[in-house]
Amino acid sequence: MILFRYIIREMIAPFILSLLLITMIFVLNLVFQMLGKIAGRGLDFHVIMEFFFLNLAWIITLAVPMAVLIAALMSFGRLSSDNEITALKAGGISLIQLLKPALLFGIIIGAALFYFNNRILPEFNHKSRLLSADISRKRPTLNLQVGIFHFDVPNVVLKAGNVDVEKSILYDLVIYDESSKDYHTTIFAEWGELVFAPEEEKFVFTVHNGTIHRLDKREDLNYQKTDFKVMCYRLTAPDMLLQRRDSEYRSDREQTAEQMREAVLKLKEAEKPNLRRIRAYEVEIHKKYAIPAACIVFILVGAPLGTMFRRGGIAVSGGVSVLFFLVYWIGLIGGEDLADRGFLPPWLAMWAPNIIITGMGILFIIRNIKGYALLDLWRVKSILPRKIRGKNGYPGENHD
Repeated sequence: MILFRYIIREMIAPFILSLLLITMIFVLNLVFQMLGKIAGRGLDFHVIMEFFFLNLAWIITLAVPMAVLIAALMSFGRLSSDNEITALKAGGISLIQLLKPALLFGIIIGAALFYFNNRILPEFNHKSRLLSADISRKRPTLNLQVGIFHFDVPNVVLKAGNVDVEKSILYDLVIYDESSKDYHTTIFAEWGELVFAPEEEKFVFTVHNGTIHRLDKREDLNYQKTDFKVMCYRLTAPDMLLQRRDSEYRSDREQTAEQMREAVLKLKEAEKPNLRRIRAYEVEIHKKYAIPAACIVFILVGAPLGTMFRRGGIAVSGGVSVLFFLVYWIGLIGGEDLADRGFLPPWLAMWAPNIIITGMGILFIIRNIKGYALLDLWRVKSILPRKIRGKNGYPGENHD
């Protein structure tokens, strides 16, 4: 029992530290990507903070398994570098016995993460989607991409050759005005500014140096062309104010496992089951279990690796954990894509990364128990060029 408490207490501090650090990195990345776009929409500060708070949910889902891996690497690396593991082994305590409290730690964290993924994450995803949709309606100008037609503004199709996001200015404009039932109106302009006026619930669109082409739908021969230097017109948009809506629709990532199982049963009972939709639901169901299970899997990898590296620094632990987590996440994303296309069963697609990394962890444990190094350095040296491995076989030893 003392050993259990000692190992678990050893893992708590690096877990919390790495969780905070990883979360901060993800949040800063999100801030750099989104803050400029959101802050320029005239939103209240509390709405901006709510946007980032709601996005914390998926960040935590990614950060927790990675933090468990770093905690295992750091704690077992520290025990190994201080020769505590050697002393424990001399006292008859094997690596398997040392793994038991670490696995218990992983099980506890995994169980908490499953509850979070199944109960809290869907609600956060749902509210985040609704808030993002409301923000997009608030001021769609900043969503414009160069050379792409956009349909966000009511009754208007826009295309810009260039966009100055900071000043909300559009260059080389092509505007298709569909507000009239009787006329086809196309506007070409050198530049323009689209601003939402909340007090009027209208868009104020000011364009400069252009031409208006108007065709009467009732009389095809009635065509007008008008040049202008400055033109300003207003587009009514009563639904563009930031209004909260409680949408009843929920995507698969906004539902619990129980809700998705019910949805799958209903789809299977239909006369023509939507197999693609069924696969998508089943992928999300297995993902809710597979990602928390990774907390246990990463213990199996991190503990033996920590004892082999004999260093518990966060730099080494972080680098190794990033490598393993990238492999894991690429496998998860690739498996999801293959499952959605029907090439793999959903359960296999989501659990394959866990199975592969578990196999690697068992291999590391066996090599550790038998006293083998992680890599056979002499085999590596034997295939290196002579100038690199030196005359006597030692890397870098070359006196020619």
